[in-house]
Formats: sequence, structure tokens, C-alpha cells
Amino acid sequence: MEKRRLGISTGLAAYTLWGLLSVFWELLSVVPALDTLAYRIVFSLITISIVLTVQKDWGTIWGTIKELVQNRKIFWIILSSYLISLNWFIYIYMVTHHEATEASLGYYIMPLMNVIVALIFLHEKLSRSKVIALLLVILGVVILTIQAGSLPLNTLLMAASFCFYGLIKKQVQLPATISLTLETLFVAPVAIIYLLLSPHVITQDGAGVTTLLVLSGIITIIPLLLFAVATKNTDFITLGFIQYLNPTIQLLMAIFVIHESFSWHKAVVFVFIWLGILVFILGNVHGLHRLKHGRQ
Repeated sequence: MEKRRLGISTGLAAYTLWGLLSVFWELLSVVPALDTLAYRIVFSLITISIVLTVQKDWGTIWGTIKELVQNRKIFWIILSSYLISLNWFIYIYMVTHHEATEASLGYYIMPLMNVIVALIFLHEKLSRSKVIALLLVILGVVILTIQAGSLPLNTLLMAASFCFYGLIKKQVQLPATISLTLETLFVAPVAIIYLLLSPHVITQDGAGVTTLLVLSGIITIIPLLLFAVATKNTDFITLGFIQYLNPTIQLLMAIFVIHESFSWHKAVVFVFIWLGILVFILGNVHGLHRLKHGRQ
């Protein structure tokens, strides 16, 4: 019971922090999004390096790299590092370009996009509730496309990049700290070269912005470490419910803190997405209930 309580509390903390991060990135809107991403990668690597040094865990990192090379799985980790970097970039770009509402929509869509990925690549069967949920979400995206006059590419790309990242993570499972270290390690050289060539200087926007850029590493690491504790101490069904806390907080931050407009046009889109999520959740609960009774 204590373990489950720890898992739920750390899961709530992780998703709450992720939800609040939109405000953090919005404060860095004066910095080009690509530069913010590069600083985030570099300072994340510095932060996780300090954690590993304190834990004396570098040997595990080099051993894991050697094992991945031998198993020919190193390519998948490199690919996952660039997928998560793409996800980070699109999210930062959207928040700093007054699209935080659309960014939250992407995180609502993400779990249902996972279903499509599982259908195509893992050949999983779709239940009736998942089919209905997907149709509702697709309808919401179609309405958004008609309203905007173009496909919401940023929203869909952000969701898709994280879905494929998750697919790779399922195939090559590693502890959170090890995974994060490798992912930042493989993209850090590109980030460093970019920052050396970029005309932007870390101190040019004042001490406040410089401090936030330095802290971007810590605010990246903390929720991931909390999430690692949550996954070890509670089941994924529970985390599946908690995950919707993230886009909900993001949406609230976008409307009430960042002050983005939320017209009835956007509300209609969200209603279809929320209905899809509700059908998806109820279908999962029903499936779990049937599984439990089937075992008895």
C-alpha cells in the first residue's frame, strides 16, 4: 500500500510539473526556440552527469552503451534521442508562438495516437470503444483543419514524435536515468555545435533569462526522475488516468496564465477530443473489469 501511495504521489507530481512547464517556456519566448532546445539539451546533460557522478553510476552507462552496440540496438536509442528532441522543439516553439492551447491538444491526442501506432506496428486488435474513440478524435482534428484552413501539423507532429519515441522505448527498455543520459549524450554534440554557430548569446537577454536557461536542465530531469519512481511503484493503468493531468494543466495555463484566446470554435474541437478520451478510458476500465472477472 505504501509503494502504491508513493507511486501515485510521484506520478501526480511528475505530470503536474510537466503541465506547468508551458509557463516556464513561455518566459523564454525572447530566445529562439532552437536555441532554447539546445540549451535544454546541454544543461540536461550537465544535470544528469552530476546525478550519475554522485551515484557513481558512470560504469553502468558505458556498460549499457557497449551492450547496445553488441546487440545492434544503439541505432534505436540514437533515433529515440532525436525523436524526443523533435518533440521538445515543437512544444517549445508552439508555446513561445502563442500556440500553447494547440500544444495541450497534442498531448490529449497522444494516447489515442499510440493506439494507431500499436495497430500498425504491433498488430494489436482494436476494441469497439477504441474505434469509436479514434473516430471522435479524427473528427475533432478534421474540424480543427477546416477552422484553420490547414492541417494542424505542429500538433500532430508533436504527438507522433512522442508516439514513435514510446514505441522504441517499449522495444529497448532502459532505466529512466540511463535512458535520459544516453538520449542527451547522443544529441549534445549537435546542440553544442549549433550554440557555437548561433548568433544568440546566453547572457544577452538579461540575468533572469540566463538563469532560466541554466535551470532548464533541472526542470527537465526532476519530473523524469519522479516519473521513474512512479512507474516502479504503481501500475500503468493508474498512470494512464493520471497522464491526462498534464494537458489539462497545460490548457488551464494557456487560458488563464498565458492568456491565449479560447473561442467556441476551439471549444468544439476539444469537446470531440474529450469525448474520444472518455470513450477510451471507459473502454479500458470495462476491459480491465472483464479481465478481472475472467480470472476469478
